[in-house]
Amino acid sequence: MEKKKFLVLGHPRSGTGFTAKLLRQFGYDIGHESMGADGISSWMLAVDDYQVFIDPKIRRPDFDFDYIIMCVRNPVDMISSVYYTENLSPYSLNFRKKYVNVDGLNNIEVAVKSVLEWYRLIEKQRPHLKLRIDRDPEVKLHAFLRRFVDPETATIAKLGKVNTRKHNELSLDAIIEHCNPALREELRAFCHLYEYRLSFNRR
Repeated sequence: MEKKKFLVLGHPRSGTGFTAKLLRQFGYDIGHESMGADGISSWMLAVDDYQVFIDPKIRRPDFDFDYIIMCVRNPVDMISSVYYTENLSPYSLNFRKKYVNVDGLNNIEVAVKSVLEWYRLIEKQRPHLKLRIDRDPEVKLHAFLRRFVDPETATIAKLGKVNTRKHNELSLDAIIEHCNPALREELRAFCHLYEYRLSFNRR
């Protein structure tokens, strides 16, 4: 296996592009869904399969990574973006369906279930850093790099939005309304786990 320094994992629309750019800003050659000298940021490498985007020759079993970084963002924003954009791509959706059972679910439930199950797959790999990209990610990544990777890591510089797509927005109420009770509870636990204090009080 080829040795690389970083593997960044997440779900589609979770901030893998942002995290790749942030690592590059700190001086590491990280590709977004393509392999750089120091590694890759790709949601597809959460599983032992070939990528379906950018470089389909890349697959997880061919590489050994020193550090795994998991990126996550506000679940409502992520689910909304997945529902309105990512799940309209057959390549993306069919790839995830190979590893996440969404049989019998409505379209909103498919987006929710995909997010929840994909992060379960990532958590099993014991990521070294869980980076919430909407909670001072530059500061937290900088601290991690200086402590575990290179004490001389460059100073912090803020990044703007990366790889954004314009789309409509789902509200938490709409997501809850269209989710079955079991999935609703799983989503509540997910929000609690990653410290997103969203109100489920009305359900």
